[in-house]
Amino acid sequence: MNYSDIGKKYSDGEVIFREGEEGENMFVIQSGKVRITKRTEREDLHIATLGEGEIFGEMALFDKLPRSANASAEGEARVLCIDKKKFFSSASRDPSLVFKLLETISMRLRRLDEEFAKLKKSRHEILKAFMDVDETCRLILDEARNIITADNGSIMLFDRARDSLIIKSAFGENPPEKMEFSRGEGIAGDVLKTGKAELVNNVSIDSRFLTGEAEIYSMLCVPLKSPKSVFGVINLSNGSEKMFTVENLRILHTLAVYASIAILNAVSFSRLNSATEDVLVHASIFDI
Repeated sequence: MNYSDIGKKYSDGEVIFREGEEGENMFVIQSGKVRITKRTEREDLHIATLGEGEIFGEMALFDKLPRSANASAEGEARVLCIDKKKFFSSASRDPSLVFKLLETISMRLRRLDEEFAKLKKSRHEILKAFMDVDETCRLILDEARNIITADNGSIMLFDRARDSLIIKSAFGENPPEKMEFSRGEGIAGDVLKTGKAELVNNVSIDSRFLTGEAEIYSMLCVPLKSPKSVFGVINLSNGSEKMFTVENLRILHTLAVYASIAILNAVSFSRLNSATEDVLVHASIFDI
């Protein structure tokens, strides 16, 4: 069966399907591009731009769950809609579509496997009990940088004495070593207050954002948590119009779980070491 030139033409920005809609069809891009986005409270987040020959919405053939994202034409596009009945009835006559579907799913699973392999390696390293809090933060930030491409990054921990977030480790062209945020101040301070991760792909339209020395366009900010409270945040940002994805946010959030354990271990060891030294000092005094 020849599928060329029988798809529907979409104009720039025209919606193919919306997040939350019931789905029974998959789609093949015959020409042009399709933009995949996900809705958030503040904006539609860009997840991917797909091109000619690529498949999307394929999970609707196998489950009855609502669409997990929005799809719309980026420029003029021709897209073929294939329902479950048409797909399975034509599979025996034309296996090329089946192979393309399997290839698409395989590639997506391979990318997920690669990301989880990186996280597994990160977890193995991060869960080691480091004696130094700053060194632990540096290692975690290095791992985050290896997994997610970003221009700048920092780990900020809450300092009770100063009643603010302070930077423990940072990277970038102009790392903000002295920047501090009180609880609720800036995006980082808001994440500390709410305990909810944030993805902001245009900070200029976010009223919480506070400008610093580094030029920032988009950012990820996830909380570091103990069983009782939020004690810090991990920030990643881009200075150009490069945008982060929901998948980036999910991966960084997973990393933050293991990072929280490592930092709490380091803090506990540091306090224990300090207390031990204090006891030894007093013991020496009494021995004189």
